[in-house]
Amino acid sequence: MWKGLFGLKRVKLQMLVFVMLLSADQLSKWWIEQQYPFFQLVVIDGFFNLVKAHNFGVAFSMFADWGHAWRTNLLLGLTCSIAVVVSIWWSKEVRKDHGESWLLMLVLVGAAGNIWDRFTLGYVVDFIDWYVVYNGEALHWPAFNIADSCIFVAVVLLLIRSFKPAR
Repeated sequence: MWKGLFGLKRVKLQMLVFVMLLSADQLSKWWIEQQYPFFQLVVIDGFFNLVKAHNFGVAFSMFADWGHAWRTNLLLGLTCSIAVVVSIWWSKEVRKDHGESWLLMLVLVGAAGNIWDRFTLGYVVDFIDWYVVYNGEALHWPAFNIADSCIFVAVVLLLIRSFKPAR
């Protein structure tokens, strides 16, 4: 009985965190979209900016040069399929007493945020711009967003967990 009760509490807590992170993702993207077209705000000079970027592709703008309708439909189908698989995986893990379901929830936050952008806008809004200045040249990592951050953190931690011996 107790295990089932704690499992239900875990589901509710994860759903709450899911909604909070997805809201933060969408509100931050909405705010960026309200800025003028070539918006750039220096947060930490030589290291971190907020920018307005539209990513028509996927990671690192892959497939951004494909035709709009073909690209959008393919990427929506692919990301929705991945989200369904991760949702099924999450539903099997959430009642277990370990952190994997939390990481899967982060992947789902990222998928939901970027799917929503692609479905409503036809592109994903990116705005976090990390960079370093080396020999007078600014070397930028591709812009990303909160949804991308959730996916990245979750995947890295899932990979690390996969190397731990099973108990």
